[in-house]
Amino acid sequence: MKITRRQLLQTGIGTAAAFGVPWFARAQARPVKLAALLPLTGPFAFAGNAALDAFRDATDYVNEVMGGVGGRKLELIVEDTGYDVAKGTAAFNRVIGKESPDELLFVYGDSTGLSKALAPEIARIGVPYSATSYSSELADPEKYPGIWVFGPTYSDMMEALLRYIHEKKPGARIALVHSNSEFGRDPIPYVKQRAEQLGLPVVAEEVTPLVLSDATPTVLKLRQAKPDFVLTQGYVLTAEPLLVKTAREYGLNATFMGTYYSSEVILMKRAGPAADGFIATYHNAYSYDKNTPAVQEIYKLRASKGKEPGYLTTFYMGAFFVGVAVGEAMRRAAAAGELTRPGITKALGKMWDYDAMGLIHSMRFVNHRLPYTRLYRANAGKGIYEPLTDWLELA
Repeated sequence: MKITRRQLLQTGIGTAAAFGVPWFARAQARPVKLAALLPLTGPFAFAGNAALDAFRDATDYVNEVMGGVGGRKLELIVEDTGYDVAKGTAAFNRVIGKESPDELLFVYGDSTGLSKALAPEIARIGVPYSATSYSSELADPEKYPGIWVFGPTYSDMMEALLRYIHEKKPGARIALVHSNSEFGRDPIPYVKQRAEQLGLPVVAEEVTPLVLSDATPTVLKLRQAKPDFVLTQGYVLTAEPLLVKTAREYGLNATFMGTYYSSEVILMKRAGPAADGFIATYHNAYSYDKNTPAVQEIYKLRASKGKEPGYLTTFYMGAFFVGVAVGEAMRRAAAAGELTRPGITKALGKMWDYDAMGLIHSMRFVNHRLPYTRLYRANAGKGIYEPLTDWLELA
């Protein structure tokens, strides 16, 4: 029986065949998807929106510069979590219920709390997952097989700070200031145990809300304890600027330190000269590192889109790294004929030769985390963080 062109077009495959394209090629053109569940509202909205900008740029970079993923486009799905576990869980369930497992191949979430809440379902459906969190607990492939930490854990970061203290001032007195969140509490047991091993007495521990409106009571207690170093944890510049300003006003001359989310130059804009000398861990490139190939590529891409050429925050840089690294893992899985959730999981474990154009020291995962960081010191006069150490391996 002869089939007319009209009859052919009325079938599910007619459009492709009419133009000489096999039906299976059309099927292969379906996008691959990365879902980003970000705090676009709430206390960390400024960081979440910077990350969204980065994920959009990274998606464009994968598609337009890297050439897509095995002949398919990378598509970004975005949901707001408000930095709320219940809202984030609902967003995750909405995305998982709507998207095909053949297309949705990676999910990125926010917070330690949300990641732990989603962990059983992540394991059940086998979707690779990462988050804004660098939780020490999440970096456990036996307990959380689907979760990848794209950097050192908070305990790794604290280890780097404690090593520095021990080297510079053996026996130094340290104080801890952290938020009353899982984010804030995460590395504290490790810090106490490790400090004791290193002979660094913990002389004070202050627990505060995520957002600090008055640091005076905390600083007065710290001044009474007379620490040499104050380690902060569990804030995203929602407490550190006020802490260091108040500390200087009350004559507390301890060196303040923080982990990844304290390493943003906004600290100096908010705290001014009081931020000078603040030491933080950081494991990506700063956007003012103009010699880094990734930084050059980012600004070239943004210029082509007519975007402002100004400073890009650490929240942006970290998210862009995840976006292009996941894109590369997808491309490698596609090249191996395994563009699936298990295939991407396999690819992530074999990316030792990849540094995301200098955005990271190494993609060699150890227990599903990247245990490498550097220490930086705030130069308030210049308004930048300057390198204090070379790369430190913490595995």
